[in-house]
Amino acid sequence: VKNAMRIILSDPHVKGVLINIFGGIMRCDIIASGVVKAVKEIGCTIPVVVRLEGTNVEEGKQILRDSGLAVIPADGMKDAAEKIIAAVKKGEN
Repeated sequence: VKNAMRIILSDPHVKGVLINIFGGIMRCDIIASGVVKAVKEIGCTIPVVVRLEGTNVEEGKQILRDSGLAVIPADGMKDAAEKIIAAVKKGEN
């Protein structure tokens, strides 16, 4: 997760990140922990919206909410898209 975030954030034109995970095999709580760790270690300052679906989804969302970071959990792709657009627009103002 950290390496992917580094690559994405190396582009100065990126104003927000939407992470979409369908964790059929991989557990959502592990993915959420990886996202939180990556955002902390990299010092990400742009909005990050995470859509999780699959095994341990509620635990994963709770990890995101409890992180104290500006990582926004989403329910479904439509919700995720709306949240990242709103967060980026808010950041531009």
